[in-house]
Amino acid sequence: MKHRNWLPLTLLLATAQPALGATKESQLPDKEMLQMMEFLREMEMVKQMEMMRDLDHVESVGEQVKNSVPPNPSPVKRKETAK
Repeated sequence: MKHRNWLPLTLLLATAQPALGATKESQLPDKEMLQMMEFLREMEMVKQMEMMRDLDHVESVGEQVKNSVPPNPSPVKRKETAK
């Protein structure tokens, strides 16, 4: 399963638990929930870092292509000769 598929599932589970335990006055997040939240933050950070690397790669490839393509020569204009 891909990373983006885990996020909605985890958020759904995270929001369902407090709804089921609404009878308690205040419920502190347990250790497992805190670990899962930290894991999700790390996954989001990794995803953003990968996206930045991909952007850098695309920009460098774009620069290489731009520099490797020779500029189009201007069309040569021929003088018309009078007959």
